[in-house]
Amino acid sequence: MSMKTIKIDKYFKGMIAHRGLSGIETENTVFSYLAAANHSYAGISCDLLTSKDEKLILSADTSLLKFGLLNLDIQSFDYEELVKYSLVDRKTENLNKFLYIPLFKDLLSICKAYEKKAIISIHEDLDHLTIDRMIHEIDEVNEMNHCLFISSNKKQIEYMLKTIDAKQIFYKHPNLDLTHYEFCNKHKVNVYLDRHFLDKEYIKKCHLIGIKFMAGVINDKELAEKIIKLDVDYIFTNILE
Repeated sequence: MSMKTIKIDKYFKGMIAHRGLSGIETENTVFSYLAAANHSYAGISCDLLTSKDEKLILSADTSLLKFGLLNLDIQSFDYEELVKYSLVDRKTENLNKFLYIPLFKDLLSICKAYEKKAIISIHEDLDHLTIDRMIHEIDEVNEMNHCLFISSNKKQIEYMLKTIDAKQIFYKHPNLDLTHYEFCNKHKVNVYLDRHFLDKEYIKKCHLIGIKFMAGVINDKELAEKIIKLDVDYIFTNILE
């Protein structure tokens, strides 16, 4: 397994390390975030979840199964219990005692130290109180201006708009349709789209009203170079740089 990123031929300032440098390190771990921080990425993405004792933690999955562990519900454990579970190291495919589910604060401190944007994908079931705690933790380290937020839940977005600038929020929608555009236009929030639904005219239409575009997840060099030509603002990737 190569320990190097794949360089694209075109300079692009909007490359986001998806769940850290997850093409090399285990996703959503301090290892993957630090690996990304030591590269040229504009930002590092993470997936926000909560433990049973309401700690803000980072995991894209609600089950430990994906990490090579038992099919246990992450949110039914206090954080003290969760950190005892070693995760599988992507490099060796063995359990590594230094790999565990991190706290949201861990990523925020890395992004602050290395001057990276934190791109926070919010689990669709998280309630308003959890969003308040997220905002509080970001404000504690004075990093709000360096955060972007992704949600597929319209109610979460409408709630966040009370305290967060619409320019920092991205609505994740499974495909292109009129209601998607209307929601983004009404609230002036940005768009996160799967790479299969990218359309040059639609991107142009959104840019004209000040809406930005995130495209994800792209790991093919040639495809990334084509998508950059569509004038997207950010690209999520596990390995490209």
